[in-house]
Amino acid sequence: MCSALLKSWKAKSKKAKIFLWFFAVCLLLLILAVPPKILAALSTQVSQIPIAQCRRAESGDPRSPSNPDIPYVISPRRTLLLTDKPRLRWNQVLGVKSYDVSLQKGDSVVWQTKVNTNEIVYPGKPELEPGGEYLLIVKADNGKFSTDEKPNARGFSLLSKQEAQVVKTAIAQLNNQQVPDKVKTLQSAFFYIGSELKSEAIETLEALISGGSKEASVSRKLGDLYWEAGVDVLAETHYLNAHTQAIANKDMVQQAQIAEALGDLYVALDDQKAAINWLTQARNSYKTLGNKQRVEELDTELKQFKSTSDALES
Repeated sequence: MCSALLKSWKAKSKKAKIFLWFFAVCLLLLILAVPPKILAALSTQVSQIPIAQCRRAESGDPRSPSNPDIPYVISPRRTLLLTDKPRLRWNQVLGVKSYDVSLQKGDSVVWQTKVNTNEIVYPGKPELEPGGEYLLIVKADNGKFSTDEKPNARGFSLLSKQEAQVVKTAIAQLNNQQVPDKVKTLQSAFFYIGSELKSEAIETLEALISGGSKEASVSRKLGDLYWEAGVDVLAETHYLNAHTQAIANKDMVQQAQIAEALGDLYVALDDQKAAINWLTQARNSYKTLGNKQRVEELDTELKQFKSTSDALES
C-alpha cells in the first residue's frame, strides 16, 4: 500500500516538474520573441543589476573518465531517456578496430552486437522497458572494457509512457510556435534539461554547434551537461570553446562564469594550478563587471588554495 502510494506520488511530482519546465520554456520563448529594440533596452537594464553568484552543479563524481585506452561510455549515462532507440556512444580508442557492445539490465544481458565504429543506434528490439536501469557495456579489441572506468558509469532509464507522452506533447506545442528554427531547437534543449533528459539535450545542442552556432552559452551548457553526466574530458573541451567564443563576442559576463566553471572543474579534478589560473581569470572578470561580492568570495577561495599549495610544496 505504502509502496504504491509512493510510486504514485513520484509520478505526479515528475509530471508537475515537466509542466513547470514547459511554462518556463514558453516564457523563454516570449523573451526571445521580443522585438530587437525592446530586447536591447531590457539588456541594458539587466546589465546594471549586480551579477548573482552562478556556481554550476557539480558532477555526481568528478573522477570521470580520462584514460584514452578505455572505451568509456559517453552517452547515455546518468540520464533519463525519451526515445527507446537511443544513440549509444563511447570513447574511440586509438588503434582499436572493433567493439563488442551490449546492454545489461540487472544481471541479464538483453542485447549485444559487434561494430567497427564508436557509436550505434539501438535497433529497438528487444524493446526497452521503463522503470529499470540499463547499462551500456563496451569491450574494445585491446581487451579494455568501458567498466574499467573507475568509478563505473551509471546507466540510463526510460521515462514512463505517460511521462514520455507529456514531454512529446509539450515539444510538439513548442515546435508549432512561429519562431526561427534555432529558437525552437534551443527551447527544446532547455525543456529536455528540465525533464532530466540529458542525452537528448546534449544531442540537440551538439546539432546546433554542428550547424555553425558560435554562441558561448550553447557550448557552456554542453560543458555543464557533460560534467553532470560524468565525462570531464568533454566538459573541459566545451568549456574552453565557450570561453574562446565569449572572448570573441566580448561577452564579459560569460567570460566570468565560464572561467569560474573551469576553475570549479579543475578543483574537482585536483589540478590546483589550473584551478587557480581559471579562478583568477574569473575574479578579474567579475572585478571588471563591478561584482564586488564575487570578487571577495573568489579572493578568499584563491587565498585558501595558494596557502594549501604552498604547504604541499614546503
